[in-house]
Amino acid sequence: MTMPFQNETQLIIRQNFRPIVNQYVVHLVGPDGKHGPVIAFAQQKRGKLKEEVILYTDDTKTTELARFKARQMLDIRAQHDVTGVEGSNLGMFAKDFKKSLLRSTWHLERPDAPRATGQERSLFGAILRRVWGFIPVVGAWLPAPTYHFDFVDEGGRPVLTVERQMKLRDQYLVSLPDPTMDRRLAICVAVAMDAIQNR
Repeated sequence: MTMPFQNETQLIIRQNFRPIVNQYVVHLVGPDGKHGPVIAFAQQKRGKLKEEVILYTDDTKTTELARFKARQMLDIRAQHDVTGVEGSNLGMFAKDFKKSLLRSTWHLERPDAPRATGQERSLFGAILRRVWGFIPVVGAWLPAPTYHFDFVDEGGRPVLTVERQMKLRDQYLVSLPDPTMDRRLAICVAVAMDAIQNR
């Protein structure tokens, strides 16, 4: 299945907080660097035994693009399989629990492509982000510090970058330097990083 946005090199993902679910709206990047047209919509129900998020074309949720689902129940190290609407295997991602204790690290696998690893760009920022949530009042009322993740493959080539922007609502700039990266997979990884990053 060919995506009409497969050739895009940057996307913006913003979170809409709702009482029972987290919603994510995916935009093209406009000429001014701000939100362009909406190209995808994802929704996560909190508290499910197995993490599952479905990616749709828009908020009517009538046309599915892809989905990811955890293989294990309630496991912060769970592997997540990403599949297309036709059931094709788009890839797999998982959080590296041990390495993430100090500096969050994710692994990404794709069919017919080298394995990639994503890690927080700044060690200082990683430590500050962990301390932030324990600061009374400040951690509860102000946005958490930004973080940036760079995914590179085993040959050192960049494949995906996810940068959290300083907004009241979570917002991410997703850069896609690898033209072979399926944009649906990239969106699923970025959404998962927001949904389960701090677990």
